[in-house]
Amino acid sequence: MELLYSYKMSHDNGFAPNPYFGALTLATCMSKMRQNTKIGNWIAGWTSRKTATSTPPGEERLIYLARVTDKIPVAEYWDRFPMKRPSNVDEKSTHGDNIYCPDSSSPDGLRLVESVYRRPTDTVKIGKDLNGGFVLICDEYYFFGADSPLEVPHKARPNVPKCQSSYGVKTVDPSEFIAFVKAHSSLCKNL
Repeated sequence: MELLYSYKMSHDNGFAPNPYFGALTLATCMSKMRQNTKIGNWIAGWTSRKTATSTPPGEERLIYLARVTDKIPVAEYWDRFPMKRPSNVDEKSTHGDNIYCPDSSSPDGLRLVESVYRRPTDTVKIGKDLNGGFVLICDEYYFFGADSPLEVPHKARPNVPKCQSSYGVKTVDPSEFIAFVKAHSSLCKNL
């Protein structure tokens, strides 16, 4: 039976999640969800009062839906996904979420590669990122974006949290919701 984790997004800037270069990745934020989610589970990111399309509780719209196809340690992400490292090559690359480089001289074995989203002074955010321990890789995903999120009818809606958390909320057997999203995949953004 399928399992879905839903959470509310405070922003959609291409960093967390990072929907570029053929895979949606979640390498930062959502530490508890990154720890608990298993390969084969689904993740749904929803609008909130803080996103581009501001929505009150009960009227959230879908920003993305993704199926976890791999779950790897943060240290392994650096070598496996070099295209997701932050750079100024193009717009997509500036949002790179592969920001922790293996470094044996660091106390936790990882060194922050500074980006527009993380600076060495962001110790609380860095701690939460690394506490997650894993990066979720999603080869199957449907990304609509916060500026054009998908409205999901109430009969197909999964459990959506009332507020933001690092855990998300579970829906067991979200098959009707997943089928609805797949049927509307033509509305996805071309990334």
